[in-house]
Amino acid sequence: MKLNKITRRIILVAVVIAIIVIIAILPKNKGSMSGGNGGMPGGNMQGGDAAETVYSVTTQVLAKTDLQEYLTMNGNVQANSTISVYPGIGGKITRVYVTLGSVVRRGDKLAEIDPSTPGTYYEISPVYAPISGTITALPLTVGTSVNTNTAVAQIGNIRELQIKAMVPERDISVLKTDLKAQVSLVAYKNQTFDAHVIRVSPIVDEVSRTKEIYLAFDTIDPKINAGMYAKIKLLTVLHKGALCLPIDAIQTLDGTNFVYVVQSDSTVTVRNVDIGVNVDGIVEIVNGLSVGDKIVVDGTQNLSEGAHIKETAATDTASAL
Repeated sequence: MKLNKITRRIILVAVVIAIIVIIAILPKNKGSMSGGNGGMPGGNMQGGDAAETVYSVTTQVLAKTDLQEYLTMNGNVQANSTISVYPGIGGKITRVYVTLGSVVRRGDKLAEIDPSTPGTYYEISPVYAPISGTITALPLTVGTSVNTNTAVAQIGNIRELQIKAMVPERDISVLKTDLKAQVSLVAYKNQTFDAHVIRVSPIVDEVSRTKEIYLAFDTIDPKINAGMYAKIKLLTVLHKGALCLPIDAIQTLDGTNFVYVVQSDSTVTVRNVDIGVNVDGIVEIVNGLSVGDKIVVDGTQNLSEGAHIKETAATDTASAL
């Protein structure tokens, strides 16, 4: 009998535990089933519908703007008109009347040459300045022997400076006089100087495959010196009133370019586009979009036709450029 009492107690405890477990589990099961057959736990979709994914994106509203193409190149600042001075006769330089940087007028005496040789005597031959300007080079000194092919000095008009630059053959189709340029100089890193093209060479150098161009500064600045190294941003073609987007907004599939256009219900639709020039990652849209269209410019990775989006940021065309 004692064994039966123990058995009954064990069975009773087991039944009580089972009842407690069932009571604890039953409400949770009821709650999880309230969404209906096939509902997503914790979701707000009823029946068998799946929860809709919403993608966070950055958009841009299209507006007309100007897109400026340009070329970059290096150049050297030099005097507008520079000539080398040659003696009329060979001999030895006996006297020099100028120094580097001297300002001379046409007819001023620059040097004297003695054409005498051993056993002969000739009158001293002077060398005169053929133009007014500044001595920009003086390669020879007293005692140096020269001939009629040896330049004794170089004179330039440093008040009228210009920049000489070389343009690769592939870019010469856009060259013409009066093109605007922005020039920076190594000595003045935080300043730019406005300039314009005054002359374009009529030939292409066969060795370097480049064409010479010359630019003049719009304003004479005493800080600028002949011989300075210049970095040039030459403004070429201006696309006025263009529709532009960042290059990352343009998607490509099988050679076709397209973008995601935002609809009024916060979904996107695919729109094919034709693109034009690309300037520093900003692309001209030549067909397929209109002013006022709202385009996804960031967050396109997982989008497809009809996808729902949420705008985390929006930009206009001006701030995007």
